[in-house]
Amino acid sequence: MNFFNIRLFLLCTLLTLPATADAWSLFALLGKDGASAPEEAFTINNENEIQNLPSLENKNLFEAIIDMSICRHIEVRKFIYYYRTSGKEYVVRGIKRSHLYMDIIDDVFSRYEDIPAELRLLPLLESGFSPNAVSRSSAVGLWQFMHGTSRALGIRVDSWIDERRTIHRSTEAALQHLRYLYRTFGSWELALAAYNGGGRHVMQAIRKTGTRDFWELMRAGALRKETSEYVPRYAALAVIYMNQDLFQLCDEIEPIRTFETELVEFQYPVDIRRVAHISGTPIEVLRLYNPGIKKNFTPPDSAPYQLRVPAEAKEILKVNAEKLYTLRFKKVKRYVVRRGDTISRIANRFRIQPSNIILFNDVPEPNRLRCGQVLYLPL
Repeated sequence: MNFFNIRLFLLCTLLTLPATADAWSLFALLGKDGASAPEEAFTINNENEIQNLPSLENKNLFEAIIDMSICRHIEVRKFIYYYRTSGKEYVVRGIKRSHLYMDIIDDVFSRYEDIPAELRLLPLLESGFSPNAVSRSSAVGLWQFMHGTSRALGIRVDSWIDERRTIHRSTEAALQHLRYLYRTFGSWELALAAYNGGGRHVMQAIRKTGTRDFWELMRAGALRKETSEYVPRYAALAVIYMNQDLFQLCDEIEPIRTFETELVEFQYPVDIRRVAHISGTPIEVLRLYNPGIKKNFTPPDSAPYQLRVPAEAKEILKVNAEKLYTLRFKKVKRYVVRRGDTISRIANRFRIQPSNIILFNDVPEPNRLRCGQVLYLPL
């Protein structure tokens, strides 16, 4: 029996009804019609029903995900079913988007050898691999950082840039945070729970119950619902992602154009529209790989600044470097428009060109400034 058939047989055994109802197969249970699965499908906990699964004994979370013994947990089986039915569209979109950014994420992971590579799939749960995702609690980016956490990790969030959306920078911060949580709790299940619910909440649950076993904490009701579901959801999504052929997803993941990218350093702030024009790169592609930049210019107080561009554009930009710097400035002044102000009066006051103010702020109607309007003046 080849590996594919072993996995298929294993999952069919795991997710079917008891032997007396052998007409139920994996693909009937996880069918495309989205019909509700019989409750019995999730309550199989008899060793005879899942005897083909490897044992969970003495395995860490990631070993159990890889050999699918994690599916011995009923909670994981429930979420596998959910993500193959009503949550299927979310999974398909997330896997498709992951192809855009996985090379960048893998590059960051290569510098953190103590972090399990399987955690590269955590953004599938957090954001569906969308750097523009914003949660109901205002968490932002691939790794869903709250403002307070991002500040503690040195992630920059201001009017120019939101590094929670920057792929490599947010991934670095996430791995630093996960490393700290693992060293605090000594378990990746608890570290992930704390990533979602906060270290204080998980520590309170441990003190209340006297156990440091995540699955015991979850079943004791010591964790908030979202936090107790976090690890099973992650495990279910990781199993699905690693076995897309088995779950018949390959044909549903439409090809998406991706780019090999590199970081290019600019000595002065640059207009990304001009970068796009000179390099022949669609502006949409630059924004796709630099989602943290809020304005048309790279952050003026961060020169030199590294912009992520398609690899083939790097040499073109290097040759045409001087053409990129339409405005050479080192700092920016924030200015609030007052009554009677005009572009020319402001420009004279600060000894800069009116056209520079218009270009830098992308002012649509230069002759119609509003009181209270904020302008940024390149000095």
